[in-house]
Amino acid sequence: MNNIFLDARTVRDIDKVVDRVHLELGYKDGAIDLRDVREALRLDLKYYRLDDPGLLDEVVHKLTVGAKQVIARPGLLVEAVRTFNLSALFLPDRKRIFVDQSVPELKKRWYETHEIAHSLIPWHADYTLGDNRSTLSQGCHERIEAEANYGGGRLLFPNEAFTHCRLSGPMSVGRVREIAKHFGNTITSTLWRCVEQSDELMFAAIGEHPRRPRDDKPVVEYFIRSKTFETQFPGVTDVDVWNWMASYCVGRTTGPLGTTEIPVQDRNGQSHIFLIESFSNGYNALTMARWLRKTPAIVSVNRSGFCGG
Repeated sequence: MNNIFLDARTVRDIDKVVDRVHLELGYKDGAIDLRDVREALRLDLKYYRLDDPGLLDEVVHKLTVGAKQVIARPGLLVEAVRTFNLSALFLPDRKRIFVDQSVPELKKRWYETHEIAHSLIPWHADYTLGDNRSTLSQGCHERIEAEANYGGGRLLFPNEAFTHCRLSGPMSVGRVREIAKHFGNTITSTLWRCVEQSDELMFAAIGEHPRRPRDDKPVVEYFIRSKTFETQFPGVTDVDVWNWMASYCVGRTTGPLGTTEIPVQDRNGQSHIFLIESFSNGYNALTMARWLRKTPAIVSVNRSGFCGG
């Protein structure tokens, strides 16, 4: 799946509501405390476990949800959570966020922030848990999720502090890991944010280990591009990235997987050299590439010694 670029007006509207939260919290730098965010927004956080049906039933049946058919049949909410394997959800009527307790701590932080973003974006109030892939068009669903992803990223990576960190040195996987630690977030969410917000020619991939795929099909779950890369290199696909990864990645399960330089053709047929590197966090292979230089044009020489075409 490719990252979705939001239109300028939507970005501006989301930025405004997120900036108000940062202003109210008096944020300066470092990791955002989500407890403070929930308190400021008067949101409640509860946990359930997908692997504990009894706890999920208990949580859901204590709710009175004034939204669509769920009010009459709370069991539908349980069914939806299980069917779609939801790691988190937001119920607007109760201003309550639910997160699966079994996910790793840093992932809980991202899931919670994604749901907070749903609560912050005014036009998301009409989309409740009942609006899932079966009731929303695919395009609408993807846009709503992209907006929440953007809002969550802006909340966890406040613009001024994040931009300062991002531009303070050459971008690399090691640099991404430093920024992730500084803001207290996952390497995956940091990589996504660093690439998507860059004005440089960059792309990233999140997916399976090329030496340890879980099936026979190459899987790049997310292909993230900077806007400048997407505009200049529209023909590059996730399959291309997978093939590049397979050419240099080693088989270790965690840590650096390798790095190399690759030639990539732009929309005009001009070849460019990118530095590409991969890292495994034990769950996914994370790949990032950034532009290095153009490939020199090949000039032929005729027999008389003069340059010719």
